Amino acid sequence: MTKQHNIEQFWSTVTHAKLAFHGNQLGYTFIVPSNAKAAVTIVNGRCESYLKYQELAYDFYSKGFAVFMCDHIGQGVSSRLLPVTDKGYIHSFEDYTHGLSLFVEQVVEQNWQGKHYLLAHSMGAAISYLYLANHTHPFEKAVLSAPMFGIPTPGFPYPVAKLIVNILSLLGLNTHYFFGQSGYLEKPFQDNPLMQCETRYNAFRTLYKENPTLQLGGVTVGWLKQAFQAIDQIQSTSTALPILLMQAERDTIVANTWQDKVVARNKTIKKKCYHGSLHEILFEQDAIRDLALNDIFQFFKTDLCE
Repeated sequence: MTKQHNIEQFWSTVTHAKLAFHGNQLGYTFIVPSNAKAAVTIVNGRCESYLKYQELAYDFYSKGFAVFMCDHIGQGVSSRLLPVTDKGYIHSFEDYTHGLSLFVEQVVEQNWQGKHYLLAHSMGAAISYLYLANHTHPFEKAVLSAPMFGIPTPGFPYPVAKLIVNILSLLGLNTHYFFGQSGYLEKPFQDNPLMQCETRYNAFRTLYKENPTLQLGGVTVGWLKQAFQAIDQIQSTSTALPILLMQAERDTIVANTWQDKVVARNKTIKKKCYHGSLHEILFEQDAIRDLALNDIFQFFKTDLCE
């Protein structure tokens, strides 16, 4: 049987449910194998859904991990916050961290009492970093893949970009797309900034085409304002938790230099750069992805996984 067949068979056995959150709902999934020795909570990035992470969930399940995943408010299978559902928007960045905290307390810890690890990507890694630093949590270690610790602001110095966003916010434009942003666009594989694995890229686009409710477009003024505030908070926040920060060498979605600043300030954060990788390390070509997975399993203690 092919790996894809095994993934489909595995995915048919996972639990899907909804969690009430501030009058809305968070969609989530989990599975606990009979031989589980640890649990991993996977926190996805902006525009994503846990449905995109079926292969990664299977990889962890195959290594003896219970797997827990939840979509952020405003995206994926969770409730959207605006009538135009593909606008990227959030009232407060703390809504993301509070949603993660609620999911961990009411779902993860209620269904697994052993060792806990966390794996987060991009915006999910920014959310997770603030959550880990400011909330009581069960996690012993965390891996942050291409964390959104800074956003490139081409054409403007960072302080000027923040000022523009704040002015637009004061003008009451929080729910409007920021300049150059638009609704969901199905971009071709060629020259995409996310990944170099055409098979995984096409699978991601097909998933969103077949499930249009997953689609999310560009960011609003309000989202950017909250993201900038979160980035400033991250840059002044430290944590004692052991963290592996996976940096994508050719990343153009987030700013690697801002990741380096956080690493320099935190003695418990170990950085590894994946040469040649675009933003989505965990969806990259096998040569990069396999190396990253091996590093994650080693970091989460292989004696739990074999």
